[in-house]
Amino acid sequence: MTLPRFLAGHVWLASLVAVVACSGAPEVREGDAAAVAPGANAATAPQDNRLTAADAARIRGDSAAAVWLIMASDFQCPACKYWHDNASEEILRDYVATGKVRFAYINFPLSQHRNARPAAEAAMCAGAQAKFWEMHDRIFATQTEWSELVDPSSHLRALAEGVGVDIALWDGCLTDDVMQPMIDGDFARGSAGGVNETPTFFIGSQVVGGAIPAAQLRPILDAAIAQAGGTAR
Repeated sequence: MTLPRFLAGHVWLASLVAVVACSGAPEVREGDAAAVAPGANAATAPQDNRLTAADAARIRGDSAAAVWLIMASDFQCPACKYWHDNASEEILRDYVATGKVRFAYINFPLSQHRNARPAAEAAMCAGAQAKFWEMHDRIFATQTEWSELVDPSSHLRALAEGVGVDIALWDGCLTDDVMQPMIDGDFARGSAGGVNETPTFFIGSQVVGGAIPAAQLRPILDAAIAQAGGTAR
């Protein structure tokens, strides 16, 4: 099994096999961030205020930012957790918080991850109460605790309570299957846009597959910002 280039020379052998399972070495190809951006669900999904709220809640950054950074991710994917733990803070601090980039999450639960879809629904139902990112972070932080459970619902419910959602409303969101059309729409647009591994990032006209380190993602973002007429640094 070939290790990702960005991990070559390290000895985290216990986690490498899991990381490679859903992501190989980063690769850059042509794509279109606008085609997969949140909001596309609105025209086709059933009208529900919870759906609309969750769609908006998974976007971070200045709405005037000219460049999208859209991440297609799977909550059970070890490579997605790796990127979250090791690269996201720097990108959020230097590009999203500064107004240069608008960041969004789209769901791409892989079929081999049996608990990826329940986790996605749990996060999106938290998003219906403006708690998507809090739930997102807690789900990734506890991935090893729930990923192999036969039924992760109790664990996910405890996470939802921990981030402060109204648990009765959250339970109702799951019972009503409110978020399934959104998740299905995300997956369909991601597949059409070229997602074949998780995580995958859409940046302007580029698609980057794999858990790309922040240091390698920065020049791609800088180029997209410059092309859009913004200031990269």
